[in-house]
Amino acid sequence: MIVGGFFFVGYAFENASAILPFLEHPQTGVTSQFCAAVAQRLRCHVTAGYPERLEPHEVGTRTLEEEDGSVVTVDVVGANSAVVYGPDGTLVGHYRKSHLFRMDKSWAKPGK
Repeated sequence: MIVGGFFFVGYAFENASAILPFLEHPQTGVTSQFCAAVAQRLRCHVTAGYPERLEPHEVGTRTLEEEDGSVVTVDVVGANSAVVYGPDGTLVGHYRKSHLFRMDKSWAKPGK
């Protein structure tokens, strides 16, 4: 089973303030708990995207060039991430999106 986008919160967030209430910690957030439970119940792999809350040492700022050429500084508070849970309900994979879309860049840190 694959659940696209951010299953529980939608996908388009204007900035860090807008997404902040929806950020989740890996493995303990609502998306991870849901995926683990469904994977175990159905004995399958479950993958879903979620907005990951960064650890305090990862939070920062980034400068972006707007379409009109102006430059803005944005807060980076999360990552566009995904988890994979196996048939026994354990985490088997975690990914942070590395190629961010424009809307992700207003709040997310790219993965490696």
